[in-house]
Amino acid sequence: MSSLMNGSRNSKKNKKDDPLRTSIHVARSHIINENTKFVISEAYKLARTNIMFSMASSPNKVITVTSSNPSEAKTTTTVNLAITFAMTGAKVLLIDGDMRKPFVNKLFKLDKNTGLSMVLSGMCTVAEAIRSNIRDNLDIITAGPIPPNPVELLGSDNMKQLIEILGAHYDYIFVDMPPVNVVSDALLLAPLSAGYILVIRDNYTKYSDVQQALSQISMANGKMLGFIKTICRSDSRGGYYGKYGRYGRYGKYGKYGNAYKYGDYYGESDSKDA
Repeated sequence: MSSLMNGSRNSKKNKKDDPLRTSIHVARSHIINENTKFVISEAYKLARTNIMFSMASSPNKVITVTSSNPSEAKTTTTVNLAITFAMTGAKVLLIDGDMRKPFVNKLFKLDKNTGLSMVLSGMCTVAEAIRSNIRDNLDIITAGPIPPNPVELLGSDNMKQLIEILGAHYDYIFVDMPPVNVVSDALLLAPLSAGYILVIRDNYTKYSDVQQALSQISMANGKMLGFIKTICRSDSRGGYYGKYGRYGRYGKYGKYGNAYKYGDYYGESDSKDA
């Protein structure tokens, strides 16, 4: 009994001390608002412009955001992109498609009992799941209660019909999905999306992880819209990237789409992100 209790305490301590994890309060502080630094806001606006150009010829305005691994600031990045697109006056919807470890509801303090899993299971209507005007021109559908079969729900005809219905009412739809190298959920949206944004974390994401993610997206016939590099310093160099440099400065991934450098979002900050 004693050893089990000690093990439990050590597990909690390790989880708390994990430098890649952050509190929900810190994560919320990274969401764009009127007090956000100019350089951060401009970085996201540049990302917005580049994404718009990347998908200009596509009638489909669904953007799937994923990453190679957990802890790469994917959800925060997706939220900020959605907010930035909504600033243009476009009608934007953010869907939390991570029905395994949902996070969007926590960021905005939203009820998690009605969301995507409920809609796809036929347990609530689309209208009941939409949280309207969370920010100006921004609506949100949370992930809902965690289901036992997220892959089946995402790959169902209900998901296809849902995207078709929502596409008729919104100018842009952002879907935050789990890391593509961990589970296959994000790949199921390839036929429903205009393309993918891959979030990579400075000095953390390995080149081989990105290669694996791109390979999987390519095999699913998904289109790459670009990359977003997060949690980096303006003087960032090397790390796991080494000789490969910053993804926005070379064209190795040309066949996958445009490899943009969207900016150093947190400047000189050492803050971690969710």
